[in-house]
Amino acid sequence: MSADFYDPNKKSTGGPPWGPAAPRSGESAQPADPENNGAGQWGSASVPPLAPEQPGPVASIPPSPGVPAYPALPPLPPVADGNLEPLRIPTAPQEHGTGPDRIRIGLWGAPRSGKTTFLAAMPIAALQYQRHGQGNWLISGMTPESSNFLSDSVSQLAVRRVFPQATVGIQGMSWAFQGREAVSGMMRYRPRESGFVLEVQDASGEVFRADHPQHQGVVDQLARAQGLIYLFDPLGDAQELTDSLTFFYSTLNELSARVRDSGGLHRGRLPHHIAVCVAKFDHPDVFRPAVEAGWVTQDSVGSQLPRVPERLAPRFFQWMCDEFRGSTARLVRDGLATFFHPERMSCYATSAIGFRLNPQHVFDYRNYANEETTDGIRRICTAPEPINVLEPLTGLERRIRSGRGGRMRWRR
Repeated sequence: MSADFYDPNKKSTGGPPWGPAAPRSGESAQPADPENNGAGQWGSASVPPLAPEQPGPVASIPPSPGVPAYPALPPLPPVADGNLEPLRIPTAPQEHGTGPDRIRIGLWGAPRSGKTTFLAAMPIAALQYQRHGQGNWLISGMTPESSNFLSDSVSQLAVRRVFPQATVGIQGMSWAFQGREAVSGMMRYRPRESGFVLEVQDASGEVFRADHPQHQGVVDQLARAQGLIYLFDPLGDAQELTDSLTFFYSTLNELSARVRDSGGLHRGRLPHHIAVCVAKFDHPDVFRPAVEAGWVTQDSVGSQLPRVPERLAPRFFQWMCDEFRGSTARLVRDGLATFFHPERMSCYATSAIGFRLNPQHVFDYRNYANEETTDGIRRICTAPEPINVLEPLTGLERRIRSGRGGRMRWRR
């Protein structure tokens, strides 16, 4: 006799089609499910439905004879921060929104050339940019350390008016830049929107000495950078252990060898874009000779700040090396011209703290030195007005993206 199979196309003669099938021959009948009378009431012989579970302590049930008793489970701990939204990784507006869009810039200079103060002046320069220029820049830290550096820098320079302590070892920081600035073109004030992440490796000046244990690490970081800021200290050679040529050439030589071995040279030279910043422009020993030599102009509006015009900055650096500093500085200039492409270089006269201003917030040539020493501590006299601190960074970003740059002219 053939086995009985369920036929889905066969209509049932009694009961709903989803009801239990009749028992097969040889099988005992199973107890029927409780029946509902159609009005939501269950028959007296039926089992009532279970009541919904109520919150509260679970009543203990005495164990049955012969069955081991198990201890009650402890209540689950409350979920930590259960009402908070998940925290996402920090991001920044970028033109293409990809990792390669980040700009890595190395900061390079001898001891006491002012590298840490230069970075500390960056957020103040960004706050003042809309007042001095045609645009606006916002800077935010990409890491807690980078954010703390911005806050501490403003507090030290603008509130406490003290200089930050020099960097010890190598410190990597990254900041998100979002800005709008005017650029030259057919329209005089054509705005340019820009967003990028700036990664800076700040290292103590001693690290650039060839025998320093961290020297190889800082050379690796400079080799991976797309742009470099070289702080040229006009006063360095007059101070002990700050011979800029000693720190400069050992780093430059190893940097070139490292890039060459990795196949990264560009037309026989280093591929980096480089901004040469003549530091401490506010110092009387630098500013006064520059004024007397005719390199300095002065704004006619606002705080009437002095500055070296952008078109004269390369020749100003040339003059500083030839006439002001002497033979070692000329070798620094020659090294930059030999190892880097001239069209990828730019120059700036830079001051991290700017000039002292009178009570009307205007520059006065009779009293412009913005640094004084009180009880053995170097202090800033008036609120900092950084000069050419943000411009080298944004200028490098533009040239790195475009791959172009104005050719540097050395001769006056």
